[in-house]
Amino acid sequence: QFIISSTVAPPSPIRGCTVTDNLFCRQFCSDTEDLFGDYDSFLENSSLLAKLDDAEQTERRRELQVVAVDQQDLVQKPSCEEDALSDSILVGLGDEPLEDLPASQSQFEEEVCEAVKRSRRQDGDDKTSTPQRDRTSESGADRRRSRTGRSVTEQLKRTMLCNAAAPANVSLSTVLKEAVVSEEISVAMQAMETVSAETTDLGPFFGLPTRVKDLMLKLRGIKTLYDWQETCLNLDCVRQRKNLIYSLPTSGGKTLVAEILVLRELLCRKKDCLFIVPYISLVQEKLHMLGDGSRGAVIEMTLAKVLHMSSQTQIIGMSATLGNIGDLQTFLKAENYTNDFRPVQLKEYVKLNDTIYEVDPKEDDCFRFSRLLNFKYSSSMKKIDPDHIIALVTEVIPSHSCLVFCPTKKNCENVAAMVCKYLKQEFLRHREAEKVVLLRELKDSGDGSLCPVLRRTVPFGVAYHHSGLTSEERKLVEEAYTTGVLCLLTCTSTLAAGVNLPARRVILRSPYVASDFLKRSQYKQMVGRAGRAGIDSVGESVLVLQDKDRTTTLVCSPMEKCFSNLLQQDSRGLLSLVLSLVGLSITTSMEQLRTFLQGTLLFVQQEALCVDRSLWDEVQQCVEVLQEKDLIAVTSQPQGTKLQVTKLGQATYKGKHVQVHKTINGLGPTCFGLLFQDLSRGLEGLLLNSYLHLVYLVTPYDLTTQCKPDWMIFFRQFTLLSAAEQKMSAAVGVPEGFVARKAAGQTVKNRMYLALVLFSLLRETNLWTVADRFQLSRGFVQTLLSSASAFCCCVLHFTEELEEFWPFRALLTELTRRLSYCVKAELIPLMEVAGVMESRAKQLFNAGYKTLTHLANADPAVLSKTVENLYKKQANQIVASAKMLLNEKAAALQEEVDELLTKPSDLPTDQLS
Repeated sequence: QFIISSTVAPPSPIRGCTVTDNLFCRQFCSDTEDLFGDYDSFLENSSLLAKLDDAEQTERRRELQVVAVDQQDLVQKPSCEEDALSDSILVGLGDEPLEDLPASQSQFEEEVCEAVKRSRRQDGDDKTSTPQRDRTSESGADRRRSRTGRSVTEQLKRTMLCNAAAPANVSLSTVLKEAVVSEEISVAMQAMETVSAETTDLGPFFGLPTRVKDLMLKLRGIKTLYDWQETCLNLDCVRQRKNLIYSLPTSGGKTLVAEILVLRELLCRKKDCLFIVPYISLVQEKLHMLGDGSRGAVIEMTLAKVLHMSSQTQIIGMSATLGNIGDLQTFLKAENYTNDFRPVQLKEYVKLNDTIYEVDPKEDDCFRFSRLLNFKYSSSMKKIDPDHIIALVTEVIPSHSCLVFCPTKKNCENVAAMVCKYLKQEFLRHREAEKVVLLRELKDSGDGSLCPVLRRTVPFGVAYHHSGLTSEERKLVEEAYTTGVLCLLTCTSTLAAGVNLPARRVILRSPYVASDFLKRSQYKQMVGRAGRAGIDSVGESVLVLQDKDRTTTLVCSPMEKCFSNLLQQDSRGLLSLVLSLVGLSITTSMEQLRTFLQGTLLFVQQEALCVDRSLWDEVQQCVEVLQEKDLIAVTSQPQGTKLQVTKLGQATYKGKHVQVHKTINGLGPTCFGLLFQDLSRGLEGLLLNSYLHLVYLVTPYDLTTQCKPDWMIFFRQFTLLSAAEQKMSAAVGVPEGFVARKAAGQTVKNRMYLALVLFSLLRETNLWTVADRFQLSRGFVQTLLSSASAFCCCVLHFTEELEEFWPFRALLTELTRRLSYCVKAELIPLMEVAGVMESRAKQLFNAGYKTLTHLANADPAVLSKTVENLYKKQANQIVASAKMLLNEKAAALQEEVDELLTKPSDLPTDQLS
């Protein structure tokens, strides 16, 4: 995990919300807050309203007099060019100074005055630089009515409504709150500048205002920090903004330190931060860890660029214990802080047959006898549960929680069903009503469909958790487990590396992930989930071993080392790095490229990783490959070899830039040559009477290896295509005979199979139906849809850089939108709102909330009563998100209007005048 603290000022809070925005919005901009509450201050100073009323009455009398004069002698008295508002009302308001006004009233007065000044300047410009209109056809009264528009009261109401959309600009209470926060930030910054080495607190809250501390307590329940957290935050390198790597066991509280450092940068230094997290389940497989495959290559490239380009940027790295932390320190030029703290004591056990051993590194074989399992098994139970999983889980549930890690997704489902088969009936009565609600919510999330396994297990408080679930199902299961409605989860290893779901006891069903033996780091992540801070006094882990695995050193072996992944997969990472460096003009010569590579982790570890040839030989080969693929041009000059990106290389870089940030694994630069060929063939005969051809072009290449299609299903679905669609399939190399041969057992590429899955989703939008038809897990189908949406955006950027692909641009723009939501067109605006998935969007639409405007103006209380299973808190979040989106859209439109109405600075003028 890494935090990258920038020296660049953050964007506008309206267009880019940060962690800080979220914290303070909850405090200051609640949806239940009376936005006009602060305007009650008008009653405290009735003189202002009296002046407004008197001035308005005077204006009306004046209008009547002017009307009479205009009707009697229109020619003798030309119409007045001054605005009636500026002639009378402002003069009336300006005769006496308005003293002791609340901030909201003072700001309103200033805004009106400023508007009149602009109006006068515009009128003056009209008199000198634009032709006069023939105004004899309209009376002075009509003209004044058109210019005044509406009464001051109406203008005041309009101003109040506008201010309601941005209460921070007007609300007195908010102004006072912000003033207090600003003062505390100022005090904190002064404290940071003068702090001594003995000081344990850099300010009200580690350099942050006390409001942050209050919100931490209110929203997160955090009263005080652990000793190690205070020590880490007070390190000299942290105060001096030097790079730091801190490493602790899982569940030690590393993230909180990171959040405090992020808030300090955002609030105190007004700088940007980039927070890169490895929460696999939370971010749907898009995370980055330095030693983890292609994702590790991406983060290494990112960090190397930051180190090369900015000496003022601070990098904070978080990690569990590593075997070669020194390499990372050298790479990041960072100091290291290490601690073995755990908030709850962890006791590790191993089960062999019916005996439990405690893990003890002091023993010769690391095992020390603990106890025998005390659970009576019938002969039938022994056959079904030879590993005694039922005995291990029933020792803790339902009063405590338990996680069972299984080697495969199917095993997760089987274990959950097996455990429920032998649980007592009393488990059904434990929090029964809440389980009924959970089942209903799971069914709603599936648009009426419910997993048969979950239908059987949830009443017992048991569920499974793996990537085969949809994101909506995973969220519901996680929330139910966190609140104690579910007491047992059977899960795969991805949960250990991602979602923070601790348990009293963690059971490892096997020391394998699929057919691969567990790594020491994976084992520590899993057992690290044992023990809930603030709830349990101790956490327990039990590793189930068979006799053949008894000699394993998994529980006592040293931690693995972290290595660079730039050379993995035929140097895909290094190819991407070289192309991006040339594309960004960071390096334009071989010598500059050599200099940059000296700042990579690969350079630090070249002796261990560059075995067959030197690092420089690897780089030169990458340059040659990119040149052969026409991605970069290499020219010899007197000053040395010059590197320059080609048009195809620029398109590849731009497309890959989006791909890296939006999909699971970025494509290698050479794969874009294949994309170029596919798009070129598409231009020769693009099928436009259906989405199939376009969908095929944006089907991710890298997901084909993750799908094993049922070719009889493929053949049946293929025969349902129209003649034109079958012709298109033949054009891309998959004719009917080809599919038939594969159905008979021959090998065929399956990208068209995935394209058919996506094509079916666009036509029907029901994920469960499509997943069942193609015999794929609904989680995989959802991942396919998400990846295709991201890859479509990638292809769009690719085509924008190459003029010959101009026909694809409009088509791919619309397809990206369709793939992003994959719902009926009328639901797309609702799906943009945070927390609204397809099932909820349908509920809202059927209840009459059909647009973003409907939601933004909804009453959360009415909304929660109208829509089934929508709690008040969720309704508040939906309305708040809709308001924010609506304001952003309005602000964007206003920017366009302002740009259109802005007078050009280079407007030609009359040189003779």
